[in-house]
Amino acid sequence: MFGKKGDEAVRNKLASTPAPYREIALRLHEMICESAPSLEPVVRWGLAFYVKDGKDVCYIKPDKAYLAFGFGEVVNPAFEEGALMHPVAWTITALDEATEQKIRALVQKAAG
Repeated sequence: MFGKKGDEAVRNKLASTPAPYREIALRLHEMICESAPSLEPVVRWGLAFYVKDGKDVCYIKPDKAYLAFGFGEVVNPAFEEGALMHPVAWTITALDEATEQKIRALVQKAAG
């Protein structure tokens, strides 16, 4: 796998996220690391990815107009049996306690 590995590399990448999303991106990073310490943070293609056993589990995609958070299709914890549409990514504009809990639960399920 190519790219930069580790917490510091991902933090440095996310620190360059434009305001007002920088704080959200760094908080998401903390939440992912706390919720699923088995995931390895890496920077690839200019994005923060979190991988396990060589497979992408989730990612943070910052932009000047939004912040996206998503999962790989293979390990999508939001998949619902019988549903015709399956969310894989969300745009995040703010974090509150309920949103943080939902994200933590999804990350834990995906990393499981």
